[in-house]
Amino acid sequence: MTWAGAAATVLATVLSGCALTSRAAPLDVRYFSPLEVEPARMPRPIPQSAVALRIGHVTSSAYLRSRIVHRDSDFEVSEYETLRWTESPEVYVARSLRRALFDDRGLREALGGSPPTLDVEVTAFEESRRGPHRGGRVQLRYEIHDDQFVLASGTVAKEHDATDGSIEQVVAAIAVAMHAASSELATTVAETVERLAR
Repeated sequence: MTWAGAAATVLATVLSGCALTSRAAPLDVRYFSPLEVEPARMPRPIPQSAVALRIGHVTSSAYLRSRIVHRDSDFEVSEYETLRWTESPEVYVARSLRRALFDDRGLREALGGSPPTLDVEVTAFEESRRGPHRGGRVQLRYEIHDDQFVLASGTVAKEHDATDGSIEQVVAAIAVAMHAASSELATTVAETVERLAR
């Protein structure tokens, strides 16, 4: 090895050691939840005549994980580096749907048997930053099926403007959009399964 080669090796070793021992500033990660804290509810009896529905899979698109995302155009979605959800978006949507279907619409939740099954994919759960307005957008794609056939399918999308540009108000806008989408989907599902039960 030449003198120049040895010097380059020593220099590379020293620099890599500095990189390993230096400390970068830690990320200031902030966590958010779009679900408000609810008071305890008294259990409500569900009549045996209520139409049964089973919740199947509630999933979300691959880009919807713990990081909060924002959409700047119809085609571009980006993640915030330090803003995270406390749980995955599909967990929030599943809770919101259960409340809308079984508490508000009075359907009976089935755990087995062969009632109609609802599968949902969360395809948008994001901050919308189109133009000067900021807000929340939630989109749910659903299928109602039995053991053999898809009985109904479609998409529900809701948007809600944030009252200001803060991330807290954006999360609140996403929560409003989620509850509105869940409510509309629950109405559609209830009407469909009640019609099928006749």
